[in-house]
Amino acid sequence: MADWQGNYSVTTTTEDQMSAFTDKLIKREEERQTQLQKRRLEESEQSFKIQDSVRNFLDSFKSERRDLETSLAESKSVESSKLVEHFDILSQRVSKLQRYVSESAMFLPPYELKTAQNLLTSLQAKIQEKREELLPKKRFAFKSSNKKADKRTVVSVGNKSEETAKDSKSEDDLVIELAACKFVGTSNKTLQKNGNEINQKDIALANLTDCVVLLYGAPSAIHMNKLKNCKIFSGPVPGSIFIRDCTNCTFVLACQQLRIHSTTNSHFYIHVTSKAIIEDCNGIKFAPCNWTYDGQDEDYALSGLSKERNNWDSVDDFDWLAADAHSPNWSILDESERVASWNV
Repeated sequence: MADWQGNYSVTTTTEDQMSAFTDKLIKREEERQTQLQKRRLEESEQSFKIQDSVRNFLDSFKSERRDLETSLAESKSVESSKLVEHFDILSQRVSKLQRYVSESAMFLPPYELKTAQNLLTSLQAKIQEKREELLPKKRFAFKSSNKKADKRTVVSVGNKSEETAKDSKSEDDLVIELAACKFVGTSNKTLQKNGNEINQKDIALANLTDCVVLLYGAPSAIHMNKLKNCKIFSGPVPGSIFIRDCTNCTFVLACQQLRIHSTTNSHFYIHVTSKAIIEDCNGIKFAPCNWTYDGQDEDYALSGLSKERNNWDSVDDFDWLAADAHSPNWSILDESERVASWNV
């Protein structure tokens, strides 16, 4: 009898333990399902918030882009004295829009992010093209007529026509005058501009000797004229860099387009997304751009210039038409001659 009661007691205890264990498993599963449901609701709410944020971004981006394109289309009606300010404002608005895209990248789908970045790059290029079209920069344009002949224009007076020579010096002065930032007529100095001074603005460097120029930021364009024994460093330029009448200089630059005219015995460390163009040049050598500085990635993002595409060794010489032979006016700078790092 005692044995039977003992076995019964053991069986009852085991069943109770199993029941308690089962109840514990059921309770744990219920808690897990509750947490899972809660997580699903949170994810659903988060997904809704992200979708809402994406819609708001697309609406805001589309509206601002349209306003910018409208303002750009109205550029021809802007007074000539206000064109520089007009284009600077447009570029600044594009920069703000670029920052908005960068800040929104965490929730934007890859396709929407890439589309916005491509539209910004295209818009910045259109602004630069319109700027170059409407702001006179004849002094930096390549000549198609006799290189030694004076430039002349025909002015009609009544029934007569008379030729008047253009004052090339006044054209130089005009380019310098129109530039938002400039260094002019200086020797033996280190000259520097930071991003808050030059971002999305035209820069002019003229009549400098034995100078080091440091341009930290993303200017819209740079014009250089009559530099001698200088070293020029610049952050990324989404538009063009024009160089004329320079001797024994070193240029370390990044830009969309590079035009070099009447320049001799100079070295170019460049990052250029199209092709460098030279005319009336000799003794110039090219190497890839290797200057880095704090904040450079942000300047590239601001400029929209591609860091992946660099045609530093693709050069068009307007004075050399032979397709089967290399131009004698330029060459690749040998690696043994290159500066490995810049102490500036």
